[in-house]
Amino acid sequence: MARRSNIIRRILTAALIVLIGLLVLQALGYGIGFVIDPEGGVREFGYEKPTVVDNLTVTLVGLVGVGMLGVAALLILSAILVWRGNPAGAYVAMIIGGVYIGASLCALRAEWWWDAGFYGGTGASLIVLSAAVRWLHASPRGEHAH
Repeated sequence: MARRSNIIRRILTAALIVLIGLLVLQALGYGIGFVIDPEGGVREFGYEKPTVVDNLTVTLVGLVGVGMLGVAALLILSAILVWRGNPAGAYVAMIIGGVYIGASLCALRAEWWWDAGFYGGTGASLIVLSAAVRWLHASPRGEHAH
């Protein structure tokens, strides 16, 4: 039984780290683009690029990029902590999962169905996988299985 628990813990930890890795790539891809070219990023929000883009819109898109780079940094921190068996890594991932669910609700309000599904699904997955990994690490057998 202990061996099976250890295998399940390793599989779930690997799945969490893979999910985090994919989300880091996604956040970096969008974040860098929005920071470097916020005016070009206006199109990404479902609008054709208008002939005139006001400064506030450009600034907000740039700030979204900065936020995404911050999320990428937190996700990297989370992956490192999870890999090392530090419980804080799972908690950081759960918090980011909650942020992604919040982003999903904003996307629903704007009727961006694909974005809502992506952020809602990945946010829920982060929370569930992180909670499972944390629970398995906290179990009496999990604490000594590092």
